[in-house]
Amino acid sequence: MAGTARVEQAGLWGGIVALLLMGAGFFAIDAGGTNGPDAPVDLLVNDIVSTQGRIIAGSIVGVVGAALLLWFAATLRLRLGRDGELGSTIGLVAYGSALLMSVGALLHASFRLALTSVGSLTLAEAMRPLAILGAHTFDVFAWGMIALAVSVILAAFAVSLIPRWLAGIGAFICVASFALAPSGHGGAFLALLPWLMGVCAVLISRASPRT
Repeated sequence: MAGTARVEQAGLWGGIVALLLMGAGFFAIDAGGTNGPDAPVDLLVNDIVSTQGRIIAGSIVGVVGAALLLWFAATLRLRLGRDGELGSTIGLVAYGSALLMSVGALLHASFRLALTSVGSLTLAEAMRPLAILGAHTFDVFAWGMIALAVSVILAAFAVSLIPRWLAGIGAFICVASFALAPSGHGGAFLALLPWLMGVCAVLISRASPRT
C-alpha cells in the first residue's frame, strides 16, 4: 500500500511540474500575453523576430510539460477509479480534458515555433491571420484546462476528491473568467493554473503513505 501511495504521489507531483512548465513556457512563447491578435502588425512581427530564442526555449519547456501532464492525468484517472463507476466516469472525462490540454499545448508551441523560421517580410504579409490562428490554438489548451477544472469540481461533490470549499473556489474562477472575458481565456489560464496546482497539493497530502 505504501508503494502504491508513493507512485500516486509521484504522478501528482508530475502534475505540479507539468503545470509550472506549461505556464513558464507559454509566458515565454507569448511574451507575457500582452499583445493580442488585434495588435498592430509591426508589433506582432517584432514579437516573433525579437524573441526567437525565448520562443524556442519556451516551446521546448511547454512540450515537456504537456508530456508530464498525461502522467498526471493517468494518475488522477486511477485515483478516481477507486471511487466506483461514477468516479471512473469522471476520471475518464478528466483524462480526456487533460489530453485536450496537452494537444492544445503541443499545437500552440509548434505553431509559435514554426513562426520563428519565417522571415520578417513574409511574416508581415500574413501576420494578422497567423496571429488569429495562433490565438485559436491556445484556445484548445484553455478549453481543456477549463474542462479539467470542471471535472475536478464535479468529483469534489460526487466522490469527495477534494474539499468542497476548494471546489467552490474553482467554480468561482471558471464563472468569473467567462463573465469578465467570454471570448478570451488568458484570465482563466492564469487563475486556474495556481488552483490546479493547489488541487495537486491537496491530493498529494491525501495520498501520503500511512505507517
